[in-house]
Amino acid sequence: MQNLKSLRQEKGYSQLEMAGELGIPQSTYQQYEAGINEPKFSTLIQIADYFDVSIDYLIGRTNVRESWGKAEDRVIAELSSLRNPRAKEAILALLREIRQEDK
Repeated sequence: MQNLKSLRQEKGYSQLEMAGELGIPQSTYQQYEAGINEPKFSTLIQIADYFDVSIDYLIGRTNVRESWGKAEDRVIAELSSLRNPRAKEAILALLREIRQEDK
């Protein structure tokens, strides 16, 4: 979990401080960073929320740090600034279609 270590270091926290923030023993946190032990899903969520990153980023499945909700908000903001109403409607229609397929 190299990204976990990097995120902690960006905050300037020691492993002890980070473990304290998460309410877990330092040895448990140290095992997460070393790849000896894996956090429970609920702990992954807690860590991702703490650092405001996606779980996929946290576990190294992507290099995109931001969570989907944050990315979606950014896309919506960009759409709002479009001046061409036809382009805006076409993109919104595409997004609606994608959401329907996800259900």
